[in-house]
Amino acid sequence: MGICDMHSHLLPEIDDGYLSREQFIRMLNLYQLSGVTAIAFTPHIFNPYVTTNISELRETYQWARGEAESLGLQTYLGSELFVGDQETLKTIPINGRFALVEFGLSLPPPKVLERLQQLVQMHYRPLIAHVERYLWLSPKSTMLQRLRSLGCLLQTNVEAVENNLSLPYLELGLIDVIATDNHGDETLPARLMDALEKWPSVGRSMQNLW
Repeated sequence: MGICDMHSHLLPEIDDGYLSREQFIRMLNLYQLSGVTAIAFTPHIFNPYVTTNISELRETYQWARGEAESLGLQTYLGSELFVGDQETLKTIPINGRFALVEFGLSLPPPKVLERLQQLVQMHYRPLIAHVERYLWLSPKSTMLQRLRSLGCLLQTNVEAVENNLSLPYLELGLIDVIATDNHGDETLPARLMDALEKWPSVGRSMQNLW
């Protein structure tokens, strides 16, 4: 397939994205014009700082999928799972395969490796969201090596590519996915394609995932 934006918060009135339905349709057109061929909608779940309207999620996604299909865009419903201190990890996997996960910024969650193993045992591939943000995780750390050995993929945000925050990861070939983490910024679809043009190896990695 082409390029999928695997991390976004664009579904109207679901989490902390800030699009109306009219703005959402405009955003879809911008994605299509930029050359992105698929979008994964990944609302927050279990995030202690974000309220997510779970009761409306499926219905809103069905509407969004119909609007996207009319433009020739493939869509997936997923989630961005906050791994805190919950005993059992539950997620909505992207295309039934990828479990997008996020963590607290300062410290790793308890027994993070053992708990991510739960997702692996469910035949999901953990995808660590915006890896550049975590103060306890660095490109050459033992923890990162263990996460990679577990099969975790690493995602960085477009903004981090632009401001070089993710450069240490990119230079070591550690980034598997560049995504927008889009909460309503209409410039991000084109900027995603610009970032992938700068780092074509990541673009190839993203296409090979599917």
